[in-house]
Amino acid sequence: MPVNILPIGYSGQSHHGQSSYSSDDLPKTVVMTLNQGSVVKSMDFHPVQQILLLVGTNTRDIMIWELGSREKLAHKNFKVWDLSVFSTPLQAALTSDYTALINRVTWSPDGTLFGVAYSKHIVQIYSYHGGDDVRNHLEIDAHVGSVNDLAFSYPNKQLCIVTCGDDRLIKVWNAVTGFKQYTFEGHEAPVYSVCPHFKETVQFIFSTATDGKIKAWLYDNIGSRVDYDAPGH
Repeated sequence: MPVNILPIGYSGQSHHGQSSYSSDDLPKTVVMTLNQGSVVKSMDFHPVQQILLLVGTNTRDIMIWELGSREKLAHKNFKVWDLSVFSTPLQAALTSDYTALINRVTWSPDGTLFGVAYSKHIVQIYSYHGGDDVRNHLEIDAHVGSVNDLAFSYPNKQLCIVTCGDDRLIKVWNAVTGFKQYTFEGHEAPVYSVCPHFKETVQFIFSTATDGKIKAWLYDNIGSRVDYDAPGH
């Protein structure tokens, strides 16, 4: 289906990770090519206005594209908002090399916020008000080293940000205040990916590390509930 006439809230989407589709159902024809001039590191479609595409590149550019018109609506480049509030290691790292690559961009569930995870300590959260109206919302010194992934979740009906990093930690932050709510320790290698999930009323987080370990966590301080080895690591 042409991208610019996709219905809002496509009814075929599964909300529980289950799908009856096979690889034969995937589209084989390129509908549209967008060239922003640099390598794409991460992208995410807006959860409500699905013709909006959030893109992060290897040159630290963050863009929002409107696919119907193929117009770039908004453009941001990496810049620390307030270096003075950050930890001494991060200040030193940015003073010697004022660059940080983008590892992940993602929208919040209602599309009013989006987050950016960088290769040096930092997570930035922006609020989005339509068109080119992008505003600074939160800047968090989240991890020591690279922040490898970022996701939004709703534990206790409160919007939170879940991050993971090279410091082998997973952290949960209040999406309004930036206050840290939980720190999960237990991985023995850099944590590469986090995936918040829920089953009935139980909220939890899956995480994967570079040593092939998969863990599952509840929103408490007791530790991981499940430990797997990924096939083939």
